[in-house]
Amino acid sequence: MWFTPDKKNELPVFRQLYEKIKFLIHSGVLKGNEKLPSSRFLSKDLGVARSTVLEAYDQLIAEGYLETRQGSGTRVVQGLVALPPPAFERSSVKSAFRGCRVGDVQSESIINFRSGIPDLEAFPQKEWARIYARVCGRLPSSSFRYSGPEGVWALREAISAYLFRMRGLKVSPGRVMITSGSTQGLAMISRLLRKTGEYIFAEDPAHTGMIEVVSRAGLGVQGVPVDEKGMDVSALQLSYSQQSNSNLAFVYTTPSHQYPLGAILPVQRRQSLVHFARENQCVVIEDDYDSEFRHEGAPTSALYELDPEVVIYLGSFSKILAPALRLGFAIIPEHMICDWKAEKMYTDVHTEALSQHTLAEFLNSGGLERHIWKMKKLYARKRNHALACLKNVFGGAVSASGQTNGLHIVVTFPDLVFTDDLVNELYEHGVKVIPVDKYSLNRNSKYAHKIVLGYSHLTHEEISRGLEIIKKVAGYAC
Repeated sequence: MWFTPDKKNELPVFRQLYEKIKFLIHSGVLKGNEKLPSSRFLSKDLGVARSTVLEAYDQLIAEGYLETRQGSGTRVVQGLVALPPPAFERSSVKSAFRGCRVGDVQSESIINFRSGIPDLEAFPQKEWARIYARVCGRLPSSSFRYSGPEGVWALREAISAYLFRMRGLKVSPGRVMITSGSTQGLAMISRLLRKTGEYIFAEDPAHTGMIEVVSRAGLGVQGVPVDEKGMDVSALQLSYSQQSNSNLAFVYTTPSHQYPLGAILPVQRRQSLVHFARENQCVVIEDDYDSEFRHEGAPTSALYELDPEVVIYLGSFSKILAPALRLGFAIIPEHMICDWKAEKMYTDVHTEALSQHTLAEFLNSGGLERHIWKMKKLYARKRNHALACLKNVFGGAVSASGQTNGLHIVVTFPDLVFTDDLVNELYEHGVKVIPVDKYSLNRNSKYAHKIVLGYSHLTHEEISRGLEIIKKVAGYAC
């Protein structure tokens, strides 16, 4: 058999023998109807127990490689085609992975000004672990079955109460659908509404992930200009009136903190947007991705409260707690609930339930609100430090906007264009920035001198050092 068992190998000897015989068959060395040694002979030849050989033979028989015949021993099954292993170099595998940008792991040595990353050092790990252990210990065995696609009722109730306390929203728990993050919520809504429309209107600029999710659902995306007050609803109305195709699925907006520019949609535009949706029989998706972190003034109200039958509200705990939890929710109209449950069932059956029970208790105990207040103070200090550093490093040569809410600010460099070459050079020097231009649906040059500056996950020292590197690499003169 040209095989020497490696008894120090972590792979059991029977598995080594199984793999060797299978390789010989696939490579054509062992051909159809060829007889193999008896288990007794092979065990002596290899110096292993006969049961080891029998176990390997039995596995190969079960998978259809071998067969036994009365009085004829064990033979290779006829009709098998030799399949030599594919010829490729390891370097080609490495280059293929280098070309895949989805889910890239960021080097810890890079100062990444990416937005939307919470400070994970402040995650209430011990408290979460205690609640998780307590929940797992006291749940009835029935809770370990498949839960409903709409989510655990206790969490849906807890979110309903939380939204009333934090946002003043009166929401029935029956309308709260639990998701594996807001990305899944948007993907499901896009697939459901693909039946009623062929395209959407979205703010321009907008989150590139949102565009990708919607596009993968088969919907076209058309941009609506954004100004210092958020989405220009009058431009939306004009664009729609000029469409030859009236099959609009929905309008996507981030009214509490426009992403990425940071504007807050005023009530007049909110009313106009709801009126537009009613008049044209479409829905509005409100992505409320970070409204908990308002640094100036009182929290803004939700667009949802103007018309719960027209507005679908998306929320997530990724930026409040941690992306690893993959917990979010959607508040949907009554008429969509049955379709939603069916779509969720055949997407992933249900969102992981034990974390849902844990989050429900964390919410009901007031733990999440305590954590939010703690993080608001922490993020406010980081924001203030970032603004002070911008002034110290660049003087009055740059300006900041969108700083009243959220976990990032937008910095404008009037005399600097963030070309791909400059962005790459900054990365080589240890800093990653994303120009606002990258978020534009139609690459608008007016955004090429603006960058998104996410600060929430960085230390004060990293923020200071990162801005100094930008100044040095860009050769920016104050």
